Amino acid sequence: MRLLVLVGAVAAGAIAACQTVDLGTPPADLNACRPSQLFFVSDIWPKVLGADYSGRHCYDAGCHDAGSARPLMLVPPPASDPGAVPLMGTWAADYISAAEQMNCSNAAASNLLALPTGVRTHGGGMVFAPGSPQALAIQMWPSVQP
Repeated sequence: MRLLVLVGAVAAGAIAACQTVDLGTPPADLNACRPSQLFFVSDIWPKVLGADYSGRHCYDAGCHDAGSARPLMLVPPPASDPGAVPLMGTWAADYISAAEQMNCSNAAASNLLALPTGVRTHGGGMVFAPGSPQALAIQMWPSVQP
């Protein structure tokens, strides 16, 4: 009987010593796509997101402006801010919003590309063609080195 109690006590002690540690919820941006900030400033913003599409812009009211509550929200950076890396302020907010729409392992499947090219339904319709310079810039963004 004493042996059974002793074995039970040892087993209970071993179980108590091997508890799982809860590390909490992983950060929201864990494994997030974070392509080049420099390429965002030099190509993605001026040639794609900030470009004029027959008098329309992605950041216009009712499209992807800050009040739109859409996954992609954009605010034109001040002309006085050239977008120095690391990005700050409006540049950083626009970058994060755009990067969250990217799939770095398959850029062609990214919302930032599939929606404005009409591959998936986009409220603004087709903004640019799948093989256009804008589409190519988005596709190469994840592979550009900072």
